[in-house]
This record gives sequence, structure tokens and C-alpha cells, in this order.
Amino acid sequence: MGALLCAGVAQAQTANDCPQLPPDSSVRWEAQLGPDFVFCRAVDANGNQAFAVTLGRTATFKPRRVDRTGGRVTIDGNPTWWHAPDNDLMTGTMVRETLLELPTGDYAHIIVRANDEAALARSLRDAEALHFSDVRLGSK
Repeated sequence: MGALLCAGVAQAQTANDCPQLPPDSSVRWEAQLGPDFVFCRAVDANGNQAFAVTLGRTATFKPRRVDRTGGRVTIDGNPTWWHAPDNDLMTGTMVRETLLELPTGDYAHIIVRANDEAALARSLRDAEALHFSDVRLGSK
């Protein structure tokens, strides 16, 4: 029981390293800390991943203009585009990705995966409402 309690506390602390979810979101963060990154998974009540955010000192995604889809969006004051890269491994899954450079100089790589248009729209709405103002990656 003590180990379970400690694991819950560790998860709660690392979830604070993730961006702020919109107040009406139906997901919660599960986070994993790495040496120079934080991987945040937004999961629903059933444990299914709605989207993920990797926060790090270096960009882990290289957006390509040819992969842009839809119009320009703004996430926490950062204008950006969603990208739909071709991926043969994800057949049948809709994937959207974007990269933000945060005011701290860190990067946020957001990945949305969905099996249908409704789930995609929900996850994109939540991802576009994220706030990164309190996110800090350790000491620089």
C-alpha cells in the first residue's frame, strides 16, 4: 500500500510539469519525467490517450509545410499549424502534430491520434486550449 501511495504522489508531482488543461476537459495528465524532457499523456476516464505533449529543450518534431492541414490556429498565444504527416504504421488512425517554441526557449510537441472525426475534433479542441505559462523544465 505504501508503494502505491508513493507512486500516486510521484504522478501528481510530474503532472504539475504538464501544461494546464482547459477547465471543461474530460482528460487528466499522466506524466513521465526524462533527463531533459517531460512526456505528458492526456487520458480519459477509461485510460485511453486523447493526445500527448512532449516538453523538452530541443525540438523532437520537424514540421513540414507540405503536411499542413486546415487553417492556422493559436495555442496559448502561439500561432501554429496542425500537420498530418504520412505514417504507414498508423493506418486507420488520424494523426495531427504541431510544434510550439515556448517563451522559456523550450519546445512543446503536441501529438493527437484519433480513430474518428468526433474524437479528433474533441482532442484538437482540448489541445488548442492548453496553457503553458507555468511549465518549467528544471533549471537551465
